[in-house]
Amino acid sequence: MGLGIRTWLERRGILLLRKSDYHADGVAVRGKNLSALSESAFDHAYHESIRLNRAGWPNGVPDVRWRAHVCCWAARNALLLEGDFVECGVNTGLLSLTVGHFLNFATLNRTFWLFDTFEGIPVERVSAEERAHAAELNAVSYFDCYDVARSNFAPFPNARLVRGVLPDSLATAQIERIAYLSIDLNNAAPEIASIERLWPKLSPGAIVVLDDYAFTDYETQHRAWNDFAASKNRMILTVPTGQGILIKADS
Repeated sequence: MGLGIRTWLERRGILLLRKSDYHADGVAVRGKNLSALSESAFDHAYHESIRLNRAGWPNGVPDVRWRAHVCCWAARNALLLEGDFVECGVNTGLLSLTVGHFLNFATLNRTFWLFDTFEGIPVERVSAEERAHAAELNAVSYFDCYDVARSNFAPFPNARLVRGVLPDSLATAQIERIAYLSIDLNNAAPEIASIERLWPKLSPGAIVVLDDYAFTDYETQHRAWNDFAASKNRMILTVPTGQGILIKADS
C-alpha cells in the first residue's frame, strides 16, 4: 500500500472517530441512542468506581463504561431472580463496584461473592496456547491488589472477597443459588471449570456475562465457551464491547 493511500486511510479513520457519538474500549458508534451511558444512577455508579479504582490502575483507569452498562443491565434483571451475585475475576472491582453502587447493593438481602487470586493469573494453570498472553497481562496489568479491593468493597457488608485460585476456591463459599454471574479470568480452562460447577446453581433466566468472549486475543476462550453453550443447547450473544451474554434456560 502506498504511503499516500495509507495516510489518507489513517486520516479518514481519525475523522470517523471524531464524528462518532462514542468511541472507547475498541468500540465506536454513530447515530445511536446512548442515553443509557449517561443515565444518572449509572453515571454516578460508574464514576464512583473509577474514583475507587485509580489505585489499581496507576496508568489510568480504562474507559469500559459500555461493558459496565452491560453488567448493570444483567444485574438489574437479576433482581427479579432468586440467588446471590457472583463475579469470577475481580481485580480491584471496576465492573463489580459499578454494579454494587448502581444497585445500592448494601441494602439488598443478597451476597456478592467476589473470587480472584487478587494478584494476577496463575500462569502454571494456563494452557500453552494462552501462557504468553497471560504472562504479558501479569507483567502489565496485575499486582497484589487484595488490600485495594478490600478497601473498595468496605461499604458493602454483604460483599465477600474470596482469595484463591478458581475453580478450587468455589468450594470455600456456601452458594445455593445464583442470580447474576460475571466471568473474567482471561483464560479458558478455569473459566470452563468454574461454569461447570456454577451452572447447576444458576436460577432459570440468570444472565452470565463473559468479559473476554469476543476479543481477538482470546480465541481459545471463544471456542471453549461456544462448545460449552452448545452442550447446553444455548447460543452466546456477541456484544460489540467484546463481551458475550449467555442465559440459563427457563427449563
